[in-house]
Amino acid sequence: MGQQAKCLHNPRVLVPNGGKHKDGTPQLQCKECVRLTKWASRRRLLGYDEQFERQGGLCAFCGLPLDRESNKTHRDHNHQTGEQRGLVHARCNQMISGIEDAMALLGVERIVQWMRRIK
Repeated sequence: MGQQAKCLHNPRVLVPNGGKHKDGTPQLQCKECVRLTKWASRRRLLGYDEQFERQGGLCAFCGLPLDRESNKTHRDHNHQTGEQRGLVHARCNQMISGIEDAMALLGVERIVQWMRRIK
């Protein structure tokens, strides 16, 4: 096992490869710090925190609380227009996608008829 260096942000965590990237440049963060830094930058770029506040911390689909720090919170959008619809849970995002696919394939009336039948 090679040399170990300490993470700049969390000294209790060791950085692999003696604190150097493959190209020899310094690696000063552990993998978790790199992931969190990228997530924080992405959140700022997308206006995530502002949207979270506008929604009162609740999922735009189901209305249950979102976890501000979780990467399981998704920004729902219309794939044709790119229009942002709000922050949703990962599982809600999957449901929305399934509903959209079903509506495109079968139409709303057929889906409503089916749901009334199985009720």
